[in-house]
Amino acid sequence: MAMVSLCVLKFIYAIDTTLPIVILGIIGIAGLTALAFRSDEPARETDEEEPNSDRAELAEKHIQELQTYISEQDKNTQALREKKDHFKHAAFHDPLTKLPNRNQFIDKLNMWLKKSKEDPEFGFTVLSLDLNRFKIINESLGHSLGDTLILKVAERLLSSVREKDLVARFSGDEFGILLNRVSEPEDVNACVELIVQKLAEPFDIDKREIFTSVSVGIVASGPEYEKAEEMLRDADIAMYHGKKHEKSYVLFDPSMHTRAVTLLQIETDLRQAIEREEFCAYYQPIVDLKSMKLMGFESLIRWNHPTRGLVPPNDFIPVSEVTNLIVPITIWMLRQSCSQLVEWKRKYPEAEDLMVSVNLSGKHFAQHDLVQQVKNILIETNMDPKHLKLEITESAVMDSAETAIFMLKRLREIGVQLSIDDFGTGYSSLSYLHRFPINTLKIDRSFVGTMEDRSENGEIVRTIIALAKALKLSVIAEGIETVHQLHQLQVLNCEYAQGYLFSRPVPKGQAEDLLRNAVDWSDVLQKYDENHMPVINHELPTLEIGDVS
Repeated sequence: MAMVSLCVLKFIYAIDTTLPIVILGIIGIAGLTALAFRSDEPARETDEEEPNSDRAELAEKHIQELQTYISEQDKNTQALREKKDHFKHAAFHDPLTKLPNRNQFIDKLNMWLKKSKEDPEFGFTVLSLDLNRFKIINESLGHSLGDTLILKVAERLLSSVREKDLVARFSGDEFGILLNRVSEPEDVNACVELIVQKLAEPFDIDKREIFTSVSVGIVASGPEYEKAEEMLRDADIAMYHGKKHEKSYVLFDPSMHTRAVTLLQIETDLRQAIEREEFCAYYQPIVDLKSMKLMGFESLIRWNHPTRGLVPPNDFIPVSEVTNLIVPITIWMLRQSCSQLVEWKRKYPEAEDLMVSVNLSGKHFAQHDLVQQVKNILIETNMDPKHLKLEITESAVMDSAETAIFMLKRLREIGVQLSIDDFGTGYSSLSYLHRFPINTLKIDRSFVGTMEDRSENGEIVRTIIALAKALKLSVIAEGIETVHQLHQLQVLNCEYAQGYLFSRPVPKGQAEDLLRNAVDWSDVLQKYDENHMPVINHELPTLEIGDVS
């Protein structure tokens, strides 16, 4: 009896757990059957009752819907095709001028390089062009006028070449030209001169006459080139070489590439030199021409390169200017020079009036914190501002005269002295000169060095000294190498001088020897033959040296 009861309970439990599933299955099957029955029944009725015309109408409706769908797909396909063409055009054309851009230029150049490999008779030339003064035009007259100028330049370039040549705009004021089957020097020169002449003619824009010019780098095809980028690189190098040397066009020379690679390496080494403190200061004496004693030093930077040894400034200063590394280098030099002068004054009390001059790049006028940096260095080194003289080249201050005047006035306010270096080589005018808050004019060595050559430079030196006196400025002549020059400057009442006649720039140890020994350069005059005294003929346009009878 117990066994029967257990079986009944298991049966009831099984039914209890599966019953919902069974019921749902039955309901689902019944529903599907009913749905099939209902859907089949109207279909049978429709087949029996609908006329043939309704069925044809329905078929036609389906066809129209299909045609509409196909039409929409065609429209979408066309739109996609147009977008693809648009993006393809944008990828290979300049949006302003509609000329080919750098991408298309390089593609075409690669094709021509391949063709020249297959056909030795096929030659061509790459031109890299850059407008001169475009940045000034753009900034002074506005970007809209600048864009108009670019458009007109593009038109003239197109009119200067043949249909089979290619004119492209790379960016800004940079263009490229491919001359098809033109590679002989005389033919290339003729094409380039035509381009230069056309772009030199004035542009009439918004009732203004705008003048510009162009620098062109030229590279002719040859077996040494494998890739378009190589030719374009060399064309750019030639173009920048021409721009630097103020030439309208320059044919690439392999030495230019060597120079460019060297400059790149110098830039890399310079950045490391700042971190590794590889620079040092040399000091050239500045002599009082009345007492013939030391009155100060000009501090000049030198670079102790780990593999090249002592690198002269001419090899790295231009690179530092271009890369803006001149700013941190000068700040380091300023701190070093001030610190050294303070140390010398502490060791040699008799040198209490000693001055130090440090060159300041024109790049510093773009640094809003220049004055604060100078103040900080003076405080750090405990340097008296009146014993520091900052030298600025004439061309540097004239590049942005108003900004320079503002900055120079602020520097004068903190007590430092200011000098215009290389005076006479720039383009300053008297209207600006009297506004510069300067203390000293420094006569460039190019004038001093040729005073004896019966040239007009002697008269220029005389004029600069007279001008300085009129403006109540002191004068330093640099580059003195002979006693003849020294005598002439003394006769003209030039106050100070520096040059190899007294001393070359020397390390701090040798400079300190001059202080310790209180060097007097009067003996330089004693060695001079008294039979050769300077004769100054004020009626002649030059200063002359002659024998005294």
